[in-house]
Amino acid sequence: MKKALVVGHTKDSITKAQQEPFRYYQKLLSRQLNLKIEHIAAESFDAIGEACKNQNAEIIFVLPFWNESSDQAEQVMRSLRQQQPTRTIVFIDPFAQVTSNYFNVLPHVDYFLKRQRYKNLDEYQRSFVGGSMFTDFLARELKLDFSQWHVGSQVPPQYQHRIVCGWNLGTAQQFKKKLQTPSWFEFWQPAKEIDIFCRLSLGSSHERDWYYAYRQMAVESLKPLQSDYKVVSSGKIHAQLVSRRQYFREIKRSRIVFSPFGWGESCWRDFEAVCYNCLLVKPSMAHIETQPNIYVEGETYVPVSWDFSDLVEKCDYYLKHPDEAARIVKNARRAYLDYFERGEFLQTIARVI
Repeated sequence: MKKALVVGHTKDSITKAQQEPFRYYQKLLSRQLNLKIEHIAAESFDAIGEACKNQNAEIIFVLPFWNESSDQAEQVMRSLRQQQPTRTIVFIDPFAQVTSNYFNVLPHVDYFLKRQRYKNLDEYQRSFVGGSMFTDFLARELKLDFSQWHVGSQVPPQYQHRIVCGWNLGTAQQFKKKLQTPSWFEFWQPAKEIDIFCRLSLGSSHERDWYYAYRQMAVESLKPLQSDYKVVSSGKIHAQLVSRRQYFREIKRSRIVFSPFGWGESCWRDFEAVCYNCLLVKPSMAHIETQPNIYVEGETYVPVSWDFSDLVEKCDYYLKHPDEAARIVKNARRAYLDYFERGEFLQTIARVI
């Protein structure tokens, strides 16, 4: 039996979601992969380094928080490598973007897991305004300001193959339970009385940056549809968001969920849409590899341009062609369920150990 440590941050919903598959698949990890998992909470890179000292685990999965310096990350990961050179180190990157501030740890880890990564790894050798293909588009095409914002770091070409696709927020236990609830148990389904749903956070009140501007633009782009359809949309700062109860009451009753990019490309809302049998409309994800993959254009979601120029046309089309919308909704749910039924998380772990 191999021993593996899952060590890192535990105090936010995203890192918790990333750790949940290790817990609900604990028995299968032991039975199928001969892997015994131990969890250690460590809220900083220093704490991660201390937690791993004198441990005899053959494998370490490191899940840090995103707000520490890249120098500290490299120092700790280098030390872990030097302590036991033959040990497998899997770094689970905390950044929502396809990019990261922590690529400097690549020489010291065996695998660098991303929630989503570029399909073409050579994109990591390009220089982008703001750090990513998406932010570069916003800067060049929409003239948004990135002078004070950048998420990205240099990827040494000889190590870029270590950047691998891990698992995204879709593996959260709440979604797994919702998807796998038998249809006969959910005998009552709310009527789809809302045509388009788009409730967005714009961030905090004191930071009116590109994130605020882009998401406000997304909400504004829906306005031409309000004359013909019931559109429930808003862009609010954190303190003014609708309650979670209202949010879920509305999304369950929606035909279309429009889910623009945020700090990263995929988000909770994407998976909520599939779980509640809504048609997901979203800026094109064609450049990204991610799992579970609910982003097959025209098959599991409806892609729109990053500047929303075809958003009205696409929403109008699928609201007028409900059979086509229903086909995509069904495909998305099937693709999502397949991830769990095929044991794809276990396959990912098998590849990195």
